[in-house]
Amino acid sequence: MADMTNLEFLKKIDFLEKVPVDVLECMASECTLHELGKGKVLFKDGEEGSSMYVILSGELIVSKNGTVIARRAKGDYIGEMSLVGAKPRSAKVVAALPTQLLEITQEQFHARLSSSSSALLAIMKTLSDRARDNLKIFNAHGSSRDRSSKEESVKNLEEHVKYLMQEAGLTSREADVARLICEGLSDKEIAARLDLSHYTVKDYLKKIYAKFRVHARAQLVSLMFK
Repeated sequence: MADMTNLEFLKKIDFLEKVPVDVLECMASECTLHELGKGKVLFKDGEEGSSMYVILSGELIVSKNGTVIARRAKGDYIGEMSLVGAKPRSAKVVAALPTQLLEITQEQFHARLSSSSSALLAIMKTLSDRARDNLKIFNAHGSSRDRSSKEESVKNLEEHVKYLMQEAGLTSREADVARLICEGLSDKEIAARLDLSHYTVKDYLKKIYAKFRVHARAQLVSLMFK
């Protein structure tokens, strides 16, 4: 019965919506359940992390250097950045109420979902959206240290992506298409953004895949954010 409850929660996660049910069933049976008491810390800013958590009940407070970034409640998830790369946590998370969590490890994610381009692209869009929201909060609070830290992270990521594109020998237009792929845009959205035809975008995709020696969007996104 517990696995069925876990399955229902997994089905509601935006970047898992298109994942086959049998794959989600396997994940539901493998995920670990955690209980977090009020005031208890789930993880701290700067800690190494390799899991994300789905909130089954309760509420979590997300903060950075004393600034509350967000509150996450039942049905939300947190720590998703760790699924695309084992990196230090970017914020502190504390339970505002007794909270029940479902843990998804990086190993489980890659074993079950690395072949799902829709899941990888959706999670990258989530990361991008949340990063923009966090930066707006830091700007509103006027914290120059937080802003510079976030801006430095964005700059480093952009430099990494730029380096990979140069090494692969992408043209300027191919690089534009590749960046939009990493932002999670569909072929149709890329065509509209760059004022290209759908067929032209498809042609660029083939060239990009060939230069990076990959065969799908999921592989390209995974390579960019490795």
